Amino acid sequence: MLALIKRNMKVFVRDRMAFFLSLLAVLILLILYKVFLSQIQIDGIKEAMAIRNAPSDVVTMVNYWLVAGLVTITSMSATLGAYGVSVDDRQHHRVDDFMLTLISPIKIEISYMIAAVLIGSSITFMLYVVAIVVLIGGAGLLVGFVTTLKIVLLIIASSTISLLIIYPIMYLIKTNSQFASFSTIIGTAIGFLTGVYISIGSVANSIKNVITWFPLTPINSVIKQLIMKDSLNEVFKNTPNQVRTGYEVYYGVILHFPDGTRFNNMAILEYMVVLTIVLIIFGSVITKLVKINGRR
Repeated sequence: MLALIKRNMKVFVRDRMAFFLSLLAVLILLILYKVFLSQIQIDGIKEAMAIRNAPSDVVTMVNYWLVAGLVTITSMSATLGAYGVSVDDRQHHRVDDFMLTLISPIKIEISYMIAAVLIGSSITFMLYVVAIVVLIGGAGLLVGFVTTLKIVLLIIASSTISLLIIYPIMYLIKTNSQFASFSTIIGTAIGFLTGVYISIGSVANSIKNVITWFPLTPINSVIKQLIMKDSLNEVFKNTPNQVRTGYEVYYGVILHFPDGTRFNNMAILEYMVVLTIVLIIFGSVITKLVKINGRR
């Protein structure tokens, strides 16, 4: 199976156009964030703090918020793009050739999934580094070894959860044209579902609950807490606690359950574990149903 994982990764990287487009999409997002979304948030902060010009600390804090959003979106889009290798193999019946080698179908499928997570995580971490350098400067990378390790683990978790979310649908997709259409839909929706394109505090409660419980939103929240910690302390050091809390709630740095209690990190971890188990079971059921219908 290790050989299949390596092969799937090489196939994706060797397709220079697909690989280039994945990186280009990331760069376009980075530019859009810097030009549009950052200014919208900065203007809101200036209004809330009753100031005319935003200090550099505020700009840095907002940029960190943008980096967390970019990481979340890329973990889904890059992993989805990498898993497209399986669609191409199914369309051209290469999977049938693999089965002639007596490799079990489950191992073939797992090899695609592992390769997609590895590629998706790698591209996402590259984006994280580039975004920090471009938006904040090289000093922004000096967050400490432990914090960086946590971010890497969160990126891997986000890529894994992303794959488990899309897998049941991806298994039903048989052609590259179907995959392209699905990728477009996901690429557009993911920014809204995670509260990146719109702040979570600006929507109705029903939509807020959907965003809060979307699997990648809690991971996005933890990433924000990690990389924004110092800048939050600096920006809000001379303001009442409720001002900082209001900002954190409005922009999804901290999340709340519908009853108002905080969605803390332990609750997020428990939610991720339960969700992963449920998604694995659901994906397995879908796979078996498709195979049974295929034999009829």
